[in-house]
Amino acid sequence: MVSTHEILRNLVSDLWNKYTRHEFVERLRDGSLPMDVFRYYLIQDTKYVKEMQKAVIKAASKAPLNEAIDVLTAVFSNVERGAEVHERLFRDLSITEDEVNNTGFNLVNYAYTRHLYYYASLGWPQFLAAWAPCMWGYHEIGRYVVGTRNELFNVWAGFYASNEYWSRVEAILRALDKYEVTPDMERAFRDSVNFEIMFWEASLRRDPTVLY
Repeated sequence: MVSTHEILRNLVSDLWNKYTRHEFVERLRDGSLPMDVFRYYLIQDTKYVKEMQKAVIKAASKAPLNEAIDVLTAVFSNVERGAEVHERLFRDLSITEDEVNNTGFNLVNYAYTRHLYYYASLGWPQFLAAWAPCMWGYHEIGRYVVGTRNELFNVWAGFYASNEYWSRVEAILRALDKYEVTPDMERAFRDSVNFEIMFWEASLRRDPTVLY
């Protein structure tokens, strides 16, 4: 029997490949991504993660208790490894928390995080479908990029390729697989994959940012 998360990915297989093998990803892998682009991306991604975590908590309030506990425990416990990677990258690239806080969202990032909030308000299964492409895709990308000649890109990829990170993804996919695919879930998943593609492109361009 095909799982819900596999059905969703199969429905957008062409887009999934564009997301996980985007030019941004390929340039991480071959080490040719300009460091100012990577720095820009890290700042935008940090802002995204903060908003994403708020959306997770909002969505979990609508979830069955056992599912909420399983997912929240996986995602928010044992975060030391992620924090260490974050601190290493920020230190080596001279990124400060003040700089992150004083930098606006690019429009893709702003729209993507509003998209997550919308599905968090709509329902738990819909939110899981909207959230899964980010978490699941980054594990695939991390495994693809790890081993790159660029030390910082390798540190970044190593976290997403790790078993620790995969345990978070598994909890999300396990919860998602309890539900049958609906049109809302397919739309949420597809739109998130498109947002991930646009996130890479906005980073390559280093799009202007706006405060809100």
